[in-house]
Amino acid sequence: MRTFIRLILLVCPVTMLYPQTPTQQPKFALEISEDGPPLHYEFVPQGQLVRSESLSFAPGPYLHLRSGRTTADAKKNLTSAIMLAYHVDGDAVAISASVVFGAVDNNSGSCPMAAGHPKQEIGTYSLHQNDSVVLQEMEQFGLQPWTIKIVNAQLPTAAGLPTINEVPSIQPKILGQDRQGYTIALHNLSSRAVHAFVVETTLDHNSASSEFNYRGSLIAPNEIHEFRLFCDTSAFAVNQSPCAFILKAALFADGSFEGDAAAAATLAVPQIASEIQRRHLYALMDDILADPSRDDAAKLARTRSELSKLYENPEPAILEQIQLRFPGLPRTALDSVTSQLTASLSGEKQAILHDLESFANRPPDAVPRLSLAQWWTDWQKTQVSASRTSLFAR
Repeated sequence: MRTFIRLILLVCPVTMLYPQTPTQQPKFALEISEDGPPLHYEFVPQGQLVRSESLSFAPGPYLHLRSGRTTADAKKNLTSAIMLAYHVDGDAVAISASVVFGAVDNNSGSCPMAAGHPKQEIGTYSLHQNDSVVLQEMEQFGLQPWTIKIVNAQLPTAAGLPTINEVPSIQPKILGQDRQGYTIALHNLSSRAVHAFVVETTLDHNSASSEFNYRGSLIAPNEIHEFRLFCDTSAFAVNQSPCAFILKAALFADGSFEGDAAAAATLAVPQIASEIQRRHLYALMDDILADPSRDDAAKLARTRSELSKLYENPEPAILEQIQLRFPGLPRTALDSVTSQLTASLSGEKQAILHDLESFANRPPDAVPRLSLAQWWTDWQKTQVSASRTSLFAR
């Protein structure tokens, strides 16, 4: 049996001196495989700056050890990633493959190349559509070699997508399909703006994504919103449930919802946590900044102390409000929402403490010089811009 290492895909933008042109639909895609079906597809940007991708040791089915090699062997070689840099070159795709060395902290979100990790180039190639190359050099580092083939980014034959809609006021439409997933349009048929929606992406309910804009309109009345549903659309998906589109629930600007109550309640948790924590936070900061008897250093010390006391457990009254807003919520769902709300409250608290420490640790000669009041004003502005978030991710 082949020993394997699981990995995640880290996207590492790289600035290259190629002319920028308006964004175009990709023509080519890299099909990365080993002995069997494709493991992964990656689009080659068309008319954009060159991008680089790396695969790094962590969960995900992208790199495997050669037969007879062990995880200890791989660690001994300190090979942490295979990096591919690629771009369109006329009617071909230019590819450069490198091995990256050194431990990579996958939790940091850092890119091996951006972080200055040493790397060794193992090959450069120029491939036309339907051409392929085997990266045999990977064997020198104890890894199963990849085969990279250039294919059309669009699928030759579109496959159907199982679709279930539990939100009567939103009409979904599949606009297109390619090797990375689907483009979907949601038409808001109601007179209410949509603030958020949640979609399950498999029929076995083990994968869900959401998108929200709690301080504005995500989908205005009678407007259409497009988004990408990322999933493996090939017939050879590896260790993956077949794609599906289930519009599970939506929240509206007037506080109402449609769809599954448990899904809607979960969707509302970030907004509820934000409102709770910010209500306490704004009152606290207004009181501290209005104190004329303290200088900035004293105000900063008091802010640190008071922020650490912000509570993280939702009050019973909050849970009662959730039950009233989402009637019929099962006890198990309420327990789940309570746990998520506690985690969100803690996350809100830790985020503001982290930002405060970043401000407090600024060098004395940092430009611009900021008072605590100026920092607080800037922080509030960043929260407004961050209120629109998409959790649809590859």
